[in-house]
Amino acid sequence: MIQHKGKDLQYLEDFREGRIKQGLDIGSPKLDKHLRFKKGQLNIFMGHDNVGKTYWFTFYALTLSLKHDLKWCFWSGENSSGNIMRDLIQMYVGQPYNEIPLDVIRSSYIYLEQFFDFVDNSKLYKPEDLFDVFENTDADACLIDPFTGLDRDMTHAGNYKFLNQAREFCNRTQKTVYVSSHPNSEAGRAGNIYPEGHDFAGHLKAPLKANIEGGKSFLNRCDDMFIIHRLVSHPTMRFETEITIEKIKDRTTGGECTMLDDPILFSFNNGNGFTQGHSDPLKTLRYQAPKQTSVLNNIRKSSESLEDFPF
Repeated sequence: MIQHKGKDLQYLEDFREGRIKQGLDIGSPKLDKHLRFKKGQLNIFMGHDNVGKTYWFTFYALTLSLKHDLKWCFWSGENSSGNIMRDLIQMYVGQPYNEIPLDVIRSSYIYLEQFFDFVDNSKLYKPEDLFDVFENTDADACLIDPFTGLDRDMTHAGNYKFLNQAREFCNRTQKTVYVSSHPNSEAGRAGNIYPEGHDFAGHLKAPLKANIEGGKSFLNRCDDMFIIHRLVSHPTMRFETEITIEKIKDRTTGGECTMLDDPILFSFNNGNGFTQGHSDPLKTLRYQAPKQTSVLNNIRKSSESLEDFPF
């Protein structure tokens, strides 16, 4: 089908006049400069095993939900919905989970459930079946974590088929899809270790974007791509999560790649929601205990006002 004439005129005028709407931020100035949430995108993030990819992304999704009222649908083949919801509640309340009163856990759970749906991970899904599930929710964005957990053909042709299905789904529904991936085996070998003399000597480097499992087809077809990394065995840096933005397809709506060897560092903050430098994106969004109004004061004020009436 040929597009009708004049379809793009409004966009061209808006671009000329600086009226292009920016993607959604999380309130972390350094990250917001590089990464924005945008409708209808296919985004990919990658990292070695055990660096906390899902944990950091959960924080990112939570902040977007609380700040912009976004709704999510998660399919996680490696994490239960209970574990993810536990992490969400701890970040939302800002306290160690075992120190949160049960009534606060219950109320937080009920509140956060409105933002997060979880696909049952007890069965294996084909991509088309999972996209059908996503489409039948009111989610603004969906997570596939990881793509290797799907029931599909793990070949070059199979990768392109999956990516084309994902792209078509995003274009048609305007839901944004995030796909989690791992690097290939080469990225975890000795050639990717910091050398002697380096501050991080002996520790594993972050993977390069070209190391993505499945090959560059994923980079070619995605809109945005970022890498999550952590020096898991370093005595101090193991509490710092590195975010490197490797691809931003549309910079007019916000975002840009990070510079070489200059990742954005997020501190673990004792598991109570990440901080970035002096910025705590969840600070003004967290759970607030209800304030008890003094019943006695209300009664006193009511009785005083009644004295003014002639009866």
